[in-house]
Amino acid sequence: MKKLLCALFVMLLCVSSAYAEWTPKNNITMIVPWSAGGGADIAVRTLVPYLEDDLGVRITVVNATGANGWIAWNQLLRARPDGYTIAQMNIPTVYSGYLDPQQRRKVTLDSFSLVANEVSDSGCLIVKKGDERFPDAKAFIEYAKNNKVIAGDNGVGTNKHLVAVSLNSKIEGLKLVYLHQKGWSDTYSAILGGHVDCGWGSIGESITAYKDGEIDILCVFAPKRSNLLPDVPTFNELMPEYNITSPSDRGFALPAGVSQEVYDRWLKAMEKGINNPEFIEKMTKLGQAVNYMGGEDYIKYAKEQEEVMKEFSEVLGWTKKK
Repeated sequence: MKKLLCALFVMLLCVSSAYAEWTPKNNITMIVPWSAGGGADIAVRTLVPYLEDDLGVRITVVNATGANGWIAWNQLLRARPDGYTIAQMNIPTVYSGYLDPQQRRKVTLDSFSLVANEVSDSGCLIVKKGDERFPDAKAFIEYAKNNKVIAGDNGVGTNKHLVAVSLNSKIEGLKLVYLHQKGWSDTYSAILGGHVDCGWGSIGESITAYKDGEIDILCVFAPKRSNLLPDVPTFNELMPEYNITSPSDRGFALPAGVSQEVYDRWLKAMEKGINNPEFIEKMTKLGQAVNYMGGEDYIKYAKEQEEVMKEFSEVLGWTKKK
């Protein structure tokens, strides 16, 4: 009888251990692939206090810029899968780092443990306030058919780059020249300094400068007008024959191989923090649209968007034309 009770006790201990919630004991590093002060960085730093309150430890935000996000993502993939290193995940930007064979990365989407999406944003066409060449989006397109236009973006394969690629490929004679930056803050500075003719930014990144009267947003590349910019038309409103959108999603990922306990604890913290009404209100004031997707829903969405990205393979020179 004693042996049976001991065996049952051991089994209960094992079951209890298997379902025990992970509790972090050390500070956490959160890696942001983009420069400080940009929309992506602000979204992370606004969320961090809510995550710290829930997890009970300090979270240090580190900006690791360069290589279109892959300086940061390589750091994440080299980190121990113990829950103490997490990174912002950008869709569709991440895909170009491994779908492009020239990068020679032995990485797939399964190299990451995708946790949750925080923000979904749309790309905008942005010029310096009062630029007489570009009174509106239609005038911009006509100008770019006859003149080279230097367009700043966030890097190869980002949604900002891909919207310019789409425009060049669909509108005959368009002469957009891609100038890759480290993030929106660099593109913004280049626009104001006259180093680029235009730039591609998200609503969340550019809305403050727009309201401050420093830039003009000529159009938004989205299926419908944004509630944050109700007076700004979509590109498809103006030129429906081309049907060009520019979605951008920012979430979080751990390295593959984390335990289920670690993953579940992060998922719980993200769900609570991102859905916090106070956090959503702050993000709305910043012009960023919160869109929580967690766990399997987020993973499914990421895989669907990966298939969409593959459609750009020929245009970006990743595969030969058939």
